[in-house]
Amino acid sequence: MSTDSKGEVASLWTFVPYVAPMLAYLLLTQAEAFIPENLHASWYPVAYATKAVLTAVIMVLFGRSAWADLKKTPAIGGWLLAVVLGVVVTAVWVGIDGRYPPLPFLGGGTREGFDPTVLSPAAYWGFVSIRMIGLVVLVPVFEELFWRSFLMRVVIDPDDFRRVPIGRVTLLAAAITSAAFMMVHPEWLPALLTGLAWAGLLALTRSVSACVLSHAVANFLLGIYVLTTGQYHFW
Repeated sequence: MSTDSKGEVASLWTFVPYVAPMLAYLLLTQAEAFIPENLHASWYPVAYATKAVLTAVIMVLFGRSAWADLKKTPAIGGWLLAVVLGVVVTAVWVGIDGRYPPLPFLGGGTREGFDPTVLSPAAYWGFVSIRMIGLVVLVPVFEELFWRSFLMRVVIDPDDFRRVPIGRVTLLAAAITSAAFMMVHPEWLPALLTGLAWAGLLALTRSVSACVLSHAVANFLLGIYVLTTGQYHFW
């Protein structure tokens, strides 16, 4: 193997801590679509639990080196801004639901929801518990490390994203990462606005941890909204 080849392999390996958890979660989410309709009620909770556990294992095995990006924390004002923005994101996500045109190539603006009330009480609470852990703990960490720490810096410096200080944001990087964030969500408009909002939060606080907190607050509130209103199409 040539010196250049070794350098390319090493460079690609730096992507793994950020990409592996995200890719695993997305692929396993796509796999859920293959559950037969007549087995969906009984198999979806198992599929989701499997996805959450496997993603967590991949985060531990391959993603730990990316966790150092979370060390930089904002001042108290940054934490408060993160919380407020999380509340605003939830309000926007719910408030404009059904008020914007769907994009068919993004799933028509909806996702296949799962109503856990069809389960037995024990299965219901088991599923809700792991669903909320996935929403509030897993997803905010690996998504913010991917979108706001990794991809943001890759756009700024494709040759070696590690040369870009964590928290640096450019207009082009904010636009591209927000558009990409939109593309993996059928709720394209709130996802686009959310991506831009968290890019702005990153620019103001220079902290990926602030984005993780804001994401966790938004997902927690959305999860509570879903459970109290039965609007299961949100998850």
